[in-house]
Amino acid sequence: MNQWNPERHAAAQRATAEASFATANQVFESFQKMVKLNLQAVKSGIAESEEIALNALSGKSPQEWVTLQGGVANLIPDRVQSYYGQLFAIASDAQLEFANVASEQFATQQSKLQSLIDDAAQHAPATSETAITAFKSAISATGNWYETTRKAVQQAIQVAESNAEAASSAVSKTTRRAVEQGTRSTSK
Repeated sequence: MNQWNPERHAAAQRATAEASFATANQVFESFQKMVKLNLQAVKSGIAESEEIALNALSGKSPQEWVTLQGGVANLIPDRVQSYYGQLFAIASDAQLEFANVASEQFATQQSKLQSLIDDAAQHAPATSETAITAFKSAISATGNWYETTRKAVQQAIQVAESNAEAASSAVSKTTRRAVEQGTRSTSK
């Protein structure tokens, strides 16, 4: 018996195309957010450089220069931490969107395959019942494996986020201490 259904095939192609365009749009939006973040970082860097240069030119003593440098150095870790935090948030949001699209596609394809097997089972001889049951069991196991893998990846991302935050905080504290020590030693 012929299982070919042109309407079903066209709907499947349309769903695949929609998922592809949704993914492409998400990639573009993430890229756009990263460009905007980088432009903001460059713009604020230029403004800060201008302010530092003007303050340095108006400085009257070497101690004022050292104090100015210490103040600037104290700002750097926080700005870098903020930048990477925002960048990581953009990447995490994109990853979440990709995972959602992939999950939807997987669920849709699994449902279609299950429907196809059910249709085939209705027209199959009675002796093929064991094979059909085994095939359904394999599909179910694949679904369980996919869900377990998805959860493991999400847990790994959460661990990476917390590790990045901890490392960033440690680097920021270390940098602040070094700047403070450098400022104290040069102001003596």
